[in-house]
Amino acid sequence: MKKRNVKSIQGRQVVPNPIGPECIRVTKVYDWVVLTNRDRNKVQIPEECFAAIEDARHDGNTITATCSEVVGTRSCDFIGAIPANIPTVPGAQIVSLAFHVHIRVQFFCNGDPIPGCNFVVPVSFMDEVILCFPEGTEINCNIFDVQCTVVLNQMLGDMVVLDVTMCKDVQVEAEVKLEVEAKFCGPRPVIPIEEDGFICPTPRFPQQCPTFFPTLNCDCQGSADFTGEATISVTEGGIGGLTTGQLDLTALVCDQCTLSGSRIQVTFLDTLGPTPIGTPDADIDQSFTFTASDFNQPVCDLASGTLTVTGTGTITPAGGLPENAGFTLILTDLDPAGDTAMLTINGSSTVVIISLTEGANPGLEVEVGDCDRFPV
Repeated sequence: MKKRNVKSIQGRQVVPNPIGPECIRVTKVYDWVVLTNRDRNKVQIPEECFAAIEDARHDGNTITATCSEVVGTRSCDFIGAIPANIPTVPGAQIVSLAFHVHIRVQFFCNGDPIPGCNFVVPVSFMDEVILCFPEGTEINCNIFDVQCTVVLNQMLGDMVVLDVTMCKDVQVEAEVKLEVEAKFCGPRPVIPIEEDGFICPTPRFPQQCPTFFPTLNCDCQGSADFTGEATISVTEGGIGGLTTGQLDLTALVCDQCTLSGSRIQVTFLDTLGPTPIGTPDADIDQSFTFTASDFNQPVCDLASGTLTVTGTGTITPAGGLPENAGFTLILTDLDPAGDTAMLTINGSSTVVIISLTEGANPGLEVEVGDCDRFPV
């Protein structure tokens, strides 16, 4: 076989043909976003159709409906643009766009079309989007998908609700000459637009008076009760000391675990004249009354059955004037036969110390208990 001499085809090709940059004329995309809108639109049912639907329902028939996009009715309008004031993007603008589509609505009675109930309604969405939109570029927007559902359970008289979802593509373009090396790209995320209109303020409520209300519920509660003869210490202006008399003491701390349910009332009637042998007494009348008015939160040691509370009140000595006084009350509930109550009252001129024990003061009753409390 004769060997043929085959030459490569050259034509007008450049030999060799190196890969290098090329200059081309293209439509450059300066920005690109994809938007999605979903909204429910109320549309008017034609009068003839609405009458037919009502008649069918009155006869007990089943009414259904569908909606779908009318092909060829998609459109997009550029409304306007204002600067977006983004320092890092000088050409950024807030662009207003309007998207339109026509929707066909069809009603059925028991699966069959209802005459006069096939009608078309327009649906529009307004959008604002931040775009890189420098001078010399153009907006290219289009709708690439539309979904529609009739919400039959929301018929409002002769109105029907359409649930419409619209997917839109927005690009900023200009024709340019480029020297290119390229790869595929995609749209960027949408930048949220800050509202310039009125923003509803956070509701403001009147300030609470924390020292008045609400009061803290207590950790513990306690009570003491004694009526009978007792020896206590009463000094007034540095004069006095131990004295014996009739004591009536009632103390209630955090009744029902509420601090406002607290009260202390003490009445002491000094025994005048001779007292039983071995009973201390002074030569002056050391009678007094005391009423507590303000209580601090009690301090509790429930393991040892002890409650301590402080506060203020008013003490009135016999023949004297009422004076403000601070007090400290310590209750110990220790059964059997271990109850104690100690009350110290410090007025501007009168000081009282009452120390009662169940052994020395029969009839003394002391109770100390726990409370459920909200965490602070």
